[in-house]
Amino acid sequence: MIKFFLYGVGIAIIFFHVGEASSAGQEDWNAILAKARQEGEVVLLTSVDRTEFRQAATSAFEKRFGIKAEFRVLMSGEATAVASRECAARRQSTDVMLGGNSEVIALRPKGCLEPLKSRLLLPEVLDLKNWKGGFLKWTDPEGQYILQTVEYVSGTVFVNTDHVKLTDLGSAKDLLKSEYKGKIASHEPRRSGSGQGKAAYYLSVLGEDYVRALYLDQKVTFSRNHAQLLDWVVRGAYWIGLGLEDERVDMFRREGFPIAAVTQKDAAGYLSGDSSMIKLLRDAPHPNAAIVLVNWLASKEGQEIFSRFAGRPSRRTDVDVKVPEWLYPKPGFNYIDTMDYEYYAKKRPEVVKNLIQLLGR
Repeated sequence: MIKFFLYGVGIAIIFFHVGEASSAGQEDWNAILAKARQEGEVVLLTSVDRTEFRQAATSAFEKRFGIKAEFRVLMSGEATAVASRECAARRQSTDVMLGGNSEVIALRPKGCLEPLKSRLLLPEVLDLKNWKGGFLKWTDPEGQYILQTVEYVSGTVFVNTDHVKLTDLGSAKDLLKSEYKGKIASHEPRRSGSGQGKAAYYLSVLGEDYVRALYLDQKVTFSRNHAQLLDWVVRGAYWIGLGLEDERVDMFRREGFPIAAVTQKDAAGYLSGDSSMIKLLRDAPHPNAAIVLVNWLASKEGQEIFSRFAGRPSRRTDVDVKVPEWLYPKPGFNYIDTMDYEYYAKKRPEVVKNLIQLLGR
């Protein structure tokens, strides 16, 4: 069963300052912080390849806690492979992982992750009023290993406004109109990435006949190069783009190029968490500093830095970083939550397999 979220209004916003824990957790936090400072350092393995994020995060963390933070950057699959090998040898060189959701399948079943829920101690992290919907979002079935801190709408359709009116594409079925045949380009849907995510979403909500009619009958052109894909759309070589990178689109839009987002009532998009998943590794070399880091990453200060440089809206209600408006879920629309365990671990692999069979290799 595919899990959908219907977005509504009425989220309370409350502001807290990042600081030392208080009330019931004060004693535990102080003891852990003292031990963490004795350890002196913490190592984060991340797929977030942003020098600015790394510099800002390590500087802010060290300034607040007096603990050196080392951020190691690897591609998502490579990071998972490294953590898996070190887990098998019980010799981890990393304390915390920050990246995608694949570890829910690749590391959690092997016992490579330490329960994170019980290590969250800062009151501002535990106070559910600080989180959208009034809850911490876990992507593992146990609800304690993988914390998702960002949520946004992905799979948006973009158009060249010199050639297409936004009102002309209010429905996904409008993409099947004859005038758009040969005028649609997509990031390669037969390989992992944004193009495949979009096509898999269409397959999930609209079925095989629609996917066949769109990608094959409409003769959609594929590209593995995001820059090329965006260039095609902004120049008008293709009028409609699927699987474009939001940040690139926003940059061109702000510079005055004729490109805009379209919301389709029958296929509004899907919810993603990008690289915001926080995981605590078992056998971490700096276990106390790791606890301090995961709490900070989920704090207001940590989320402001992550959200700003990742260009994604945080799930925290007290973090207001400016990102493109199409990334925010709209009230009254149904969205597939692709980070939901049932979809991510069970439904998605089946959908992707069917997609590749439909489109061919």
